[in-house]
Amino acid sequence: MTTTLTSVPSVPSTLAGVAAKRGSFAANAAGRRRTIQLSLVMAIVGLLAAAVWATTSWKRSASQIANIDKFTVAPQTFTVALKEKGELKAANSTDIKCEVEGKSTIITLIDEGTSVKEGDLLVELASDEIDNRIRQEELKESNAITAFEAAKAELEIQLDQNSSSIRKAVLQIELKTLELDKYEKGDWEQKLKDARIAIDQATITLARSEQDYIAYKELYAKKYTTQTEYEVKEFDYKKAQWDLEKANKAIEVLETYTHVAESRQKNSDLEEAIKESARVKKTADAEEVKKVRTLEGKEKELALTQDQLAKFRTQKEKCKMYAPTQGFVVYYGEGWRWGNSESQIKKGAQVYEQQILMQLPDTSKMMVKVRVHEAKTDKLRLNQASTVTVEGIPDTQFSGTVTKIATLADSQNSWLNPDLKEYQTEITLDPTEETLKPGVTAQVEIMVETVEGKLAVPVQAIYTKGGQRYVFREGGSATSYAAVQLGAIGTEWAEITSGLSAGEKIRLAFSDDDKRAIPDAPPGNRANAMKTGHKPATADMTAQPPVVPAPTVATPGAPAGQAGQGGGAASGGSSGQSTSGKKQ
Repeated sequence: MTTTLTSVPSVPSTLAGVAAKRGSFAANAAGRRRTIQLSLVMAIVGLLAAAVWATTSWKRSASQIANIDKFTVAPQTFTVALKEKGELKAANSTDIKCEVEGKSTIITLIDEGTSVKEGDLLVELASDEIDNRIRQEELKESNAITAFEAAKAELEIQLDQNSSSIRKAVLQIELKTLELDKYEKGDWEQKLKDARIAIDQATITLARSEQDYIAYKELYAKKYTTQTEYEVKEFDYKKAQWDLEKANKAIEVLETYTHVAESRQKNSDLEEAIKESARVKKTADAEEVKKVRTLEGKEKELALTQDQLAKFRTQKEKCKMYAPTQGFVVYYGEGWRWGNSESQIKKGAQVYEQQILMQLPDTSKMMVKVRVHEAKTDKLRLNQASTVTVEGIPDTQFSGTVTKIATLADSQNSWLNPDLKEYQTEITLDPTEETLKPGVTAQVEIMVETVEGKLAVPVQAIYTKGGQRYVFREGGSATSYAAVQLGAIGTEWAEITSGLSAGEKIRLAFSDDDKRAIPDAPPGNRANAMKTGHKPATADMTAQPPVVPAPTVATPGAPAGQAGQGGGAASGGSSGQSTSGKKQ
């Protein structure tokens, strides 16, 4: 039995009549006092009418909810599918690419959608830059003979430079040998002698300072001198000791480190001079060979220049692109569809080498490319059956199969939402006699699974609060709620994996009082409630609305076109949108 909820009229018609008559009477009254009294009476009557309407409406609503149809939990058979929107494309098409190096400008372009045959002109690019390069190469060709003569002169100059460099390298060996002899036989002996003299001077100074210190120590003990003079002599004595230690350390450093380092440096300089002389000779030989090779290269430069000329002339020919096969033209410019107008194929646009300008699709085999959110990809499998509806072809469904699922997420829309991860999926259509054109929007329904003989309830019977799903049992005159866990979710049915048993009766609609009867879940119990399906403890959390929308579902036993009211299934049962068909 289905009870249809209707609205109650706002104000009784009799009250409206009374108000009209009294308004007319007030207008004809002579005194201001009677007008005010009449207004007060009308206000009181209006308040009484509103109170009567509210009381009647509440009683009628409660009576209607009490009489709403119930549903008996039982096994159902339904299908789960993913619904995605995509674009129709040809499975096979010929790409027309720009083969001109660098950047070029479109000056002639065939209209999109034009039917062409093999050999028709499709695109013409500006060739001014290539013409300039051709003239440059022609200039190189004329300069090739002059360069050959210059190479001869450079070889003669190089031979003279080689002789000069070798003489300088030999002179450096002689100079480094003299520096080594000068250090070992002169500089080193002088430094060693100076260090020994410094030790002797420090020894004599120490002896004198020691005598003064001892003498002043005795005088200070007898109070014949001041403490300051005594401390000065004591400091001089210690300083003399330090100077002697410093002189001894200096000669030690000189003999152990300085002499060794300088001796090795002088010997190293001599060795480097010898090696440099060898390098100079090798470099001279290499430069001579280089100049000889340059001279030989100039003889071949003419042929190379001719090859370059041929290349640029070929590039100029490629500025005109012709249809390699018959078909109709589809511009290739996915970038401008998402806001990048620079990638749009049009006259005056800049194009680059290997850039696809247009395609000549083979419409005998079509496919749909869709982008599936990462949360739904676990439902995708190759060879899944699909149905496709094409915009502009109403009341016609095409069959197809999932033939490709991208391994990596497509980052094309990452600039708009960096957290969005979508995977490009291709659905190949079965052969059809219908004429399909690429670029048309298509709705794809991918069949994920068929749930057979599982306990299920209509999605509008499920209410979500605090991350937990509930249904409302019917127990005589009182209604109790039950926490449930969901399996697969279709647009009409939601599989119940726990929380209900076959034969139980539940409500297809619930009031605000029913919702408030469910205690709020504390923040820490949300995740646990989702996993266990138990009723969470009370807290100050508000009810969350269902994620899956509640479609119109025929209530068992109700006339066609009528449906119960409910909250819908929460997210987590089945990813993505889905369609279903029930089996009674």
